[in-house]
Amino acid sequence: MALKISQRKEDEVPLPSGSRVNEDLVSIKAEMAKLGPGMVIEIDAGSEAAVRATKMLVTRAAGQLGVKWRHWSMGTKVFAKPAGPTRRRTRQTHAE
Repeated sequence: MALKISQRKEDEVPLPSGSRVNEDLVSIKAEMAKLGPGMVIEIDAGSEAAVRATKMLVTRAAGQLGVKWRHWSMGTKVFAKPAGPTRRRTRQTHAE
């Protein structure tokens, strides 16, 4: 499907709604910062269509905090917790 691109005057188009995303990002970061040990953040995205955007906000907030987080979803709810230390598999050789 080809994109239809046109130019409009600024006063003819709706205002951007980017402030909502920033508010959500700030509130997610605040919850991440005060999360207690052994706890998980639960976020109700409101609809299944908003789950992906919510997961992206969790990833972005974690990146800004400089910490890795795991997130998953069940229905319209997104869950997140700090990722544990990365485990590396080591190759063991057996001496004969």
